[in-house]
Amino acid sequence: MPIYAPGKRNRHGKRAPRQRKIAAMLSLTAMVDMFTVLTVFLLQNYNTTGEVLFIPKEVELPSAQSTKELKPAHVVTISEQYIFLDEQPVLNFLEVKEQKDWFVRPLAEKLTQKIREEEVKYRQNLKTQLKQVVGNQIPKEEEIKAFRKVTVQADKKIDFMTIKKVMFTVTESGAEEINFAVIRKAPEVL
Repeated sequence: MPIYAPGKRNRHGKRAPRQRKIAAMLSLTAMVDMFTVLTVFLLQNYNTTGEVLFIPKEVELPSAQSTKELKPAHVVTISEQYIFLDEQPVLNFLEVKEQKDWFVRPLAEKLTQKIREEEVKYRQNLKTQLKQVVGNQIPKEEEIKAFRKVTVQADKKIDFMTIKKVMFTVTESGAEEINFAVIRKAPEVL
């Protein structure tokens, strides 16, 4: 009787070829748990209102701890070079800073024109609003005066007198609500 080297044999007694058959199994449960925790973490730390504001790179907004959600509105941006209305440069910052009059005429004309255009669109949609009222759906107060809201983005290095001139001009142009865009400061942990 022949002596065979130990190892696996096939059904004919011959030595089976040496092939390593490794069945690698990944545990997907741990990976799914990790991605779930990561997703929940990102969603909790990502605050958004759906409103995207264009902030020029030369504008550094001030920070504040107490904030509220901004509603859609016209945006007046005050940088050290220009004053913008809805991303369009209106006039040079130095002109506004040096003028003695509080009323900034070019800004007032553009803003008044935009408010009138929005008001015309609003009045054209009056039929839809009347149907809502008839159907016992009272339109929200926010929707009624949405075209008269203005958000001011001012660089934190801008002097207050210039900001005050812009605010005066915005209110004289027909805006009923003015909000300031700020960067939300993280609450201090004691």
